[in-house]
Amino acid sequence: MEAKYVVQKQLIPTDINAGDPNWVKRQIWVYKLNSDDTTDEFNTIEEAQLKRDELDNEDPTKRVYRVVKKLDLFNYEVV
Repeated sequence: MEAKYVVQKQLIPTDINAGDPNWVKRQIWVYKLNSDDTTDEFNTIEEAQLKRDELDNEDPTKRVYRVVKKLDLFNYEVV
């Protein structure tokens, strides 16, 4: 069974030292931050949300994590 839910990661987090102006959204989302990172795919939304929360709590940056539902190979829906 193919995973239905994936955790996306904000590519460039907010600069915690200098801060960002209000208009900066940083809306570039990736599945992996680098070649050593994992792709976090799950069959249930609950599992995906738990992983998102875990990543969020362990990340010292202000990077944003979100759960998306895979619609097909190239499309997704933010949940």
